[in-house]
Amino acid sequence: MDYKITEEYKDTRVDKFVRKKYEGVKLGEIFKYLRTKKIKVNGKKVEGKYRLQVGDVVNVFLREGATVQKSFIELTEKEIKYLKAGIVYEDERVLIFDKKPNMVMHKGSGHDYGLSEMLKAYTNNMNFTFVNRIDKATSGMIIGAKTLPVVRELSEEIRERRVEKKYYILVDGKPKKNKFTIKSYLKKTETKVIELDEYEEGAKESISYFKTIKNGKERTLLEGLLGTGRTHQLRVQLANEKMPIVGDMKYGISKESMMFLYSYYVNIPKYNIEIEREIPENFLKKI
Repeated sequence: MDYKITEEYKDTRVDKFVRKKYEGVKLGEIFKYLRTKKIKVNGKKVEGKYRLQVGDVVNVFLREGATVQKSFIELTEKEIKYLKAGIVYEDERVLIFDKKPNMVMHKGSGHDYGLSEMLKAYTNNMNFTFVNRIDKATSGMIIGAKTLPVVRELSEEIRERRVEKKYYILVDGKPKKNKFTIKSYLKKTETKVIELDEYEEGAKESISYFKTIKNGKERTLLEGLLGTGRTHQLRVQLANEKMPIVGDMKYGISKESMMFLYSYYVNIPKYNIEIEREIPENFLKKI
């Protein structure tokens, strides 16, 4: 098979391109086929790190392992209505969606499909990809890219901390200061994420900035700004400060139908996109 590269796959590594087209072939085998010239670019031998350019032709001499053509899921009228209501920004590159709590982002773990598969179908675009993610129980804005070059570009922006994300967080308890910073190391275990005071192998530095928005009798509405984007970062750090997020059944104590953690602000300077959502009414009612 010959694959002519369009703008969609510009700057993609050849090994990753072939892996996408041949999901049944292991990555180690792809490197072997590159060495033995069963995979070439423009008829010539290349290394796996070679980045494809528009007009390149990838020559693949394999008989099996080709990816089965994927199809879009069928959306119900209710799902289409939900998607339309949740889109807060859209242009030719980016789609930003305000996710409701208890909606999964991807298929798996007992779910045939999630928000990602729904939006692929809604946009009629199999390359639509979320470049950040939030937990099932968390609500708020998530960033989706419509093309693979934008996926790579936005992923780098996030990795280099050039995308700003803020959260409204309702917690049980009161902070000692109206503004405070938590710096720690987070490490994944088999069942949860744990916080460490000192670095150990497998841990990642985690930084979060908080300020009080509104005080209640026993609860506090905080704003959280991510300095890093680790798994369960805000949830673990606040729980260890004796201020667990309301409705967090994994790290907290209070039982609610949802977790009161809402991604309300996104700023992507490179694309001149800045969006801020209001405090959800149910957050204010629960203080």
